[in-house]
Amino acid sequence: MAGFGGASVTADGDASSPGRDDQPPNALWRYVPALRTEDDEWKLRLVLHDFGQVWEDTPVEQRRALVCRAPESVDERWDAFLAAYAEHRCIEDGIEPPAWTLHRERHLRTFWYAGGCHDYDRVRTIVTTPITFEAHGIWIPREELTVV
Repeated sequence: MAGFGGASVTADGDASSPGRDDQPPNALWRYVPALRTEDDEWKLRLVLHDFGQVWEDTPVEQRRALVCRAPESVDERWDAFLAAYAEHRCIEDGIEPPAWTLHRERHLRTFWYAGGCHDYDRVRTIVTTPITFEAHGIWIPREELTVV
């Protein structure tokens, strides 16, 4: 199947030639170098705001190309977060999530409160976390995922 800019995408949705650079310039995997150098607060900003805005600005029929290639590992928590976010955005738009989002190593064994969480806010966070994030072992309030 042809993806964005003619990139070849396999039936399970993963890029077939990761060495090729014919994918969108703002694809999720391209954020990894910046994610490796920033603290968690800036990582959230990069993914939720910057990549979130790219997602919103991309026509729906081209959005899957933004997440078809699995990002390299950042660390256990952020690998799970990127998978949860990609899966969440795809499902919201009626797009089949790429297979890499379902890989076992993209799920945490213990829950992580992404972005930190005050004790008084934990119940609200747990109750409003989208199911895709919970499935990956991440608690984050739904309103934190809104792109403004």
